[in-house]
Amino acid sequence: MKRSPWRRKLKRRKVMKEKRRKVMEEKREGRRINPYEGLERRKKENCKGGDEEKQESLWRIGEEEEEEKKEARGREKRRNKKSFSLTCLASSLMENIFKWISPQISEEVSYVRNLKRNVEDLMEQAKTLKAQCDDMESEGREASRKRMRLTNQSQTWLGHARANLTEIENIKSEFDRRQASTIKFFSNLSSTYTLGKRVVEKLESVRQDLNKRSGIKLLAMSSPPRVMEMDVPTVGQSSSQQTIEKIWDLLHDEHTSVICVYGMGGIGKTTLMKAINNKLQATGEFDYVIWVTVSKELNLQRIQKEIMRRLHLKFDEDDSYNSRSMQLHQYLTDKRCMLILDDLWDCIDLYTVGIPPNKNNRSRTAITTRLFQVCNDMKADAKIRVNALTEAEAWDLFAANVGEEVAHQLDIKDIAKNVAMECGGLPLAIIVVAKAMQGEKKKELWEDALRALRASVPEIRGMEPQVFRPLKLSYDDLRDEKVKMCFLYCSLFPEDYEIGVKRLVDLWIMEGFIDNVDSLVDASNKGHRIIEDLKRRCLLEEGIQDDGVCVKMHDIIRDLALYIASSSCNEGPKFLVKANVGLNEPPPEGTWREFERISLMRNVITELPIKPECLNLISLFLSENGRITAVPHSFFELMPALQVLDLSNTTITSLLVSSHSLLNLRALNLRHCYKLTEVPLLGQLKELQFLDVKSSSIRSLPKEMQNLVKLKKLNMSEIFDSLTIPSNVISGLASLEDLRMHGTNVNWAKGSELAVENDVTLGEVEKLKRLTILKITIQDFDCVENDVFLQQLPKLEKFKVVIGPSGVNPLNILDCMKKVHIYGGNIYSCEVEVMVTHTEGLELFDADVKDVSQLVGVANGLRMLTIDWCRKMECILDWSDVGENALQNIEKLRLSLSSLQKLFKGEVPQRCLRKLNEIVLGGCNNLKSLFSSEMVQNLDQLQTLRVMNCNGLEKIIEGHDKSLPENPFPQLRNFVLFRLPKLNSIIRRDTLALPSLIKLEIFECPNLWLPKRPDTPDWPSITPGNATWQANSQQSEQMQRIHPYKSSHTCCQMKNRIRKSHDKNKSN
Repeated sequence: MKRSPWRRKLKRRKVMKEKRRKVMEEKREGRRINPYEGLERRKKENCKGGDEEKQESLWRIGEEEEEEKKEARGREKRRNKKSFSLTCLASSLMENIFKWISPQISEEVSYVRNLKRNVEDLMEQAKTLKAQCDDMESEGREASRKRMRLTNQSQTWLGHARANLTEIENIKSEFDRRQASTIKFFSNLSSTYTLGKRVVEKLESVRQDLNKRSGIKLLAMSSPPRVMEMDVPTVGQSSSQQTIEKIWDLLHDEHTSVICVYGMGGIGKTTLMKAINNKLQATGEFDYVIWVTVSKELNLQRIQKEIMRRLHLKFDEDDSYNSRSMQLHQYLTDKRCMLILDDLWDCIDLYTVGIPPNKNNRSRTAITTRLFQVCNDMKADAKIRVNALTEAEAWDLFAANVGEEVAHQLDIKDIAKNVAMECGGLPLAIIVVAKAMQGEKKKELWEDALRALRASVPEIRGMEPQVFRPLKLSYDDLRDEKVKMCFLYCSLFPEDYEIGVKRLVDLWIMEGFIDNVDSLVDASNKGHRIIEDLKRRCLLEEGIQDDGVCVKMHDIIRDLALYIASSSCNEGPKFLVKANVGLNEPPPEGTWREFERISLMRNVITELPIKPECLNLISLFLSENGRITAVPHSFFELMPALQVLDLSNTTITSLLVSSHSLLNLRALNLRHCYKLTEVPLLGQLKELQFLDVKSSSIRSLPKEMQNLVKLKKLNMSEIFDSLTIPSNVISGLASLEDLRMHGTNVNWAKGSELAVENDVTLGEVEKLKRLTILKITIQDFDCVENDVFLQQLPKLEKFKVVIGPSGVNPLNILDCMKKVHIYGGNIYSCEVEVMVTHTEGLELFDADVKDVSQLVGVANGLRMLTIDWCRKMECILDWSDVGENALQNIEKLRLSLSSLQKLFKGEVPQRCLRKLNEIVLGGCNNLKSLFSSEMVQNLDQLQTLRVMNCNGLEKIIEGHDKSLPENPFPQLRNFVLFRLPKLNSIIRRDTLALPSLIKLEIFECPNLWLPKRPDTPDWPSITPGNATWQANSQQSEQMQRIHPYKSSHTCCQMKNRIRKSHDKNKSN
């Protein structure tokens, strides 16, 4: 049976598959492969059968053999065809490779062969590229002035081109190095090939840059930087850091829009604000921080243009001020800016400049100025004064600038510290002096620098141009020449000397610097205004007492004044100042000649020259030379222009001079010359206007003094020995405006009809119709009888009358213009009542009375009342004995009365005590309670309450009256309770609200129970030593016990943490 073709075909495939498998196995085993081996084997096997079977088997085998051969030939043909294709492909590939390799080999060879020519081409192209880069940068700089900038594409191209030029320089350097060494050039073809390839590649890159240049847009409008960083020295001083932090906090205070930083020139204001400017760069709270240096010559148009340039706003030089203002205002309206105006000397209307109001966009304005008045004129919300560096900070800054090696050299370190101290903590002076002394290691040079600084001469390099010249701008800003003289006059006093304000003003008046006034009072007021102006300009400083009584000059400011007033400066008067320098003899006579004012005060001079020639001398200060015992008779003969002479605090016993000396003298100061017993020359000083013999030992005034018709001020206070004043001397001083005789033992005659030649009466005082200030002590009450002299002085503005022994000093605690001090005696005489009628302050001491109802009833203008040691007084007054006008103006009440049982009797009228702001009680041991509930209603202005050493006091407010207001003392700021052993309560109620309280001091009050603190945000928290105070929510009891204090120095201090809004409302 013949098989179907598809079966045969399937079988053949199986056979071929098996055959291939065996061939692969044999190949793996390494045996020889015969493709017909399987076929021959099958032939042999098939020949073993029968004929038919053999024939059929042979037929099949033959057929398979033919197919096998046919298939083998096909495979051979395909192999040959494939081989031919590969051969053709290889031939073509080799031909192409040869064609590609040939130029490549040629190019590689050209890297070496054409290196020199390629380098020359590269340098030519580099010149062109560099020229285009320079042109682009030049155009960019020019564009920046027009508020344009290079486009980002231009900057990218420029950066790439500059990088290429840098690489070309490196290539040229390497090529030149190889050219210089021929052996090395040919010995390393590999590196030469690399260099040549770099040259060709860089040449192509340069050509691409040159081609791209023409298609680049060069300029675009520039956007202003948010903050422009400024060069600023490191601010490492702790005080400077504290100021920076304070300014930083104010910048983030929503209630602060304008901040004013003020201080003297060179103190570091600009440096601090530069640090703030750079600090703002790290934050994004302001859209722009704009710095404008204003300087002394104010030019609003320049300020406008500077702001517009900073913001890259276009403007035309011909634009009007108003048009630029509108442009600025429109641009800044919706932006939050920080505007820093440095070195401002005058007020600027920012709105007219074009700066929108700060509150609209939460912008800020910071100002640096030397003038405090500018802070007020600019309506600053916060005013920060920059003070001088401390001694330690000054030394650190000095050492950092002079160099650590020099600063710590053992033999000069102490001198260097003194040099740093002479700079007065002024950073500008410290840096200038330190840099001038850099590298100086010789001790002699440092000692000379210290001498120059102490002599206030600008010998140190840089002091005149870098320190004095900038500081002198503050002096030049004093437009009034007499105010300039007032400033320079302060340099006559020693360094760091605290000058009494009243003394300084008196000297200015004596010198004639204060004019266009009608009286000494007006002149004094004007003088005080000048002092405040100088302080606001930071040319004078508050004294250490910090109460306005004293002022002083900063060391460098004093050096500036002496520089201006010395011969080294060609302007102003000529001063010779050798104050407090340890002189034991005056300068040589020849050096006095050219000077107008000489100060030798506070030295140890023993003798004065016999006859110095000082033809131009106007003022001479010899005060506080305790070893001067006499003045030569001819000393003043060659001083014809002398007007002011100060010999105070010397030990002279008399002042005897020739009759033709001191004819132009206007002021003579002999204060505290405690050995001085006579001044016979007084009668001949016809031009004398000011005479001060306070605390001297003068025994009598010469009769000729009555001829001093120009005398305006006479001070004879505190002369404890009996002073004889001839009659008609006081009354003859017709121009007298200021008479001071308090504490002086004068033998006043009792009534004008009893006057004898050597007796003066109070009636003479009545004749001084120009008198505005009177301070007088009257020992005997009988002298006052029938002399109501205060009523006869129409211009009297200030008076202080002490009635009682001259040895008893008044307490001087009544700060008012019109005071009467009464010590013992009959206080109810009609003369005393008349004086009290005009007084503002009344002090009673050791008076034999039970109350002062009669006096207080007539003293409607009384502002201050002090009663001390009146042992019979059980209450101050009975309201039923006085009218409703009594004590309506009383502001301060001070009592020390051992028998006092209550302050007042009867019901307090509604209008009384309404102005009372201070109550001080001490030693009132019989007082059980201080205030009645009714009286508290009238004390709504009380600010200070001090109760001390009242052994019997049990309560501050008596009773438990529910009608009391919630805040019985709404204005109370200072509350002191001191040694009150029986005090058990302030008020008998659950709570006590004192919303204005700043300080509470409680000392040795062992039985005191305090009410709970109201749980309100306006209330202060208490942090005392052993005391505790808890809020309502934490305390169930009605009272909280304050434990007795263990230490005598422990007190309870309360600091009010009031909300800012509350504080702002109070300030408004």
